Amino acid sequence: MRRNAFTVRPAAVRNKIYGEPVYFMRDDEHLIGLCRTLYRLTLTLLCLSLVSGLLASQAPGPVFKSETDLQSVPVRVVDKQGKDVTGLGVNDFTLLEDGHPAKIAFFAAEHQPISLAILVDTSNSMSSSEKIGRIQSVLTPLLHASRPDDEVFLMQFTNQVGPLETLTAEQRLNPPLAAVTSTRGGTALYDALATALCRLEAAKNPQRAIVVVTDGVDQNSRLTFQQLLNFAQSSRPQIFMIGFFSAWESDLYRDRSKPVLLVSGRQVDNPLVAFDRLAKESGAVSFFPTSQQGLEKSLNKIANILRAQYTLAYYPGNAGQRHDIQVRVKHKGYKVTTRRSIGAETGGGELVHFVTNSCEVSAKEHPYPWEPLVTETAGKTPLYRDDFSNPKSGWPDRNGSQYKSGSYELSSKGKSNATLTSAVAAELGMGRMGEQLSTAAGSAGVIAANGPWWENFRASASVGGGGGLAADGLVFHLNERGYYAFLVTDAGRANEISFKLVKQFFGGFNEAVLIPWTDLAVPAVPGGRKLEHRVSVECNRGEITLRIDGQLAKTIHDATFSNGLVGFALFGDGHVEFRDLRAESLP
Repeated sequence: MRRNAFTVRPAAVRNKIYGEPVYFMRDDEHLIGLCRTLYRLTLTLLCLSLVSGLLASQAPGPVFKSETDLQSVPVRVVDKQGKDVTGLGVNDFTLLEDGHPAKIAFFAAEHQPISLAILVDTSNSMSSSEKIGRIQSVLTPLLHASRPDDEVFLMQFTNQVGPLETLTAEQRLNPPLAAVTSTRGGTALYDALATALCRLEAAKNPQRAIVVVTDGVDQNSRLTFQQLLNFAQSSRPQIFMIGFFSAWESDLYRDRSKPVLLVSGRQVDNPLVAFDRLAKESGAVSFFPTSQQGLEKSLNKIANILRAQYTLAYYPGNAGQRHDIQVRVKHKGYKVTTRRSIGAETGGGELVHFVTNSCEVSAKEHPYPWEPLVTETAGKTPLYRDDFSNPKSGWPDRNGSQYKSGSYELSSKGKSNATLTSAVAAELGMGRMGEQLSTAAGSAGVIAANGPWWENFRASASVGGGGGLAADGLVFHLNERGYYAFLVTDAGRANEISFKLVKQFFGGFNEAVLIPWTDLAVPAVPGGRKLEHRVSVECNRGEITLRIDGQLAKTIHDATFSNGLVGFALFGDGHVEFRDLRAESLP
């Protein structure tokens, strides 16, 4: 809203100011006429100024400086039973900025027009568990609850962020949810949220909110959680987070004091902690349903909250600074929920950067750790090479999975991030390794993965220099559903190696042997040096080709996992070093 202004018709202004004509005279007469005109003009402007100020001072309601300075603060009030409290007035509230009372310039108890963005995770895991279908069936009530003066947006995201599409009034009644289908990739939740926050800065309604539905942890964002949180704290929208996890996923995340260890070896933020923090800082709520009924209740609850909220607005003391805010209500037993801060982003190293004239997170300012190692081949396809000389290129770096001088080492000394079932362990023991490997393989397994997400590709690495009884090699197409593992072992044999190919599913611990342990003759290594082999895998539209030291080992067709990461695996008791990883996309 803008300051009230006194207005008159342009014609009336012209008549009052220029009512008496000015003629060209001799110098003295001209000067006298000009002075009279200027005197009348001055009196007229003075009267207009006085009248305008008088009318502005008598105008009812608050006087606003400008739209850009006014900060809207949605406020929710509940009683001891958690029910929303309605019917309160402006005198029931006190707003504090940095601990000091601030004047409430605007107050509304009724539902205000809202700009609402709905973000839906459409990664592989959402499709494999049929969660996408459940979300499609329950989003409709949330969209139907919107009003004609609301803005509603819809965006889907995976490891890439889709466009934020504006829904028309007709689309809200018949939402185009058929477009919300699972696509490739992991989850770039933080990037998606930052893009939506950026887009909503241009929203037409002061009240703004984002609803996120996801079943995963953030794995693929360029932004860190702290960068996103800092941006969310300086933005207006409320962020309602829905973590649609299965029962076993919820159990996995229950210990909020620990980060989540992915099967790739990376540690990521615990979603229960991250989602709660984002919601509370923005004055919203997080939900963690484990069923379709729970999801529906969560979405209905969000719709009710948005309708029951009060809207307060005030002018910050300094809009260029971050301010802590607090809203209190003058009634005992009532609980107030609102955002915790407003104002500009703080912390130079934690700022979010977007591509110029867009809301796309800047790849230049926020590169992935491995991105500087990606070049372009002569055929214009991406090539990723890592000699592991830089310990900041993004691979897990801790005891058991660590950088060494010019190599990357996996060590399985009772530590595991890839639990094996007894069936998998027994299968690993088949072949010439006998029962010794079977017992060792069941004790631990370690996987590490990094780099770009691949579909059709060729990858290779040198493997060896380790010790102990173990099976090791490449993992590929590692995604939320599972992975393939191309494993080799030589058991100290100088001229023979055994290999196998398995695919592993997550969640149900289902494992399938695609190629059982198979022997392959290789050139003997003279001088008794440590054995090292070059293993490679090629995936081309479901055709999987395995090679060892340049020799064709086996070709098989399986398209269960069509995309994912490339990495290393070690099963058994020992350690192994990997050198000179090379992966490139196929045309």
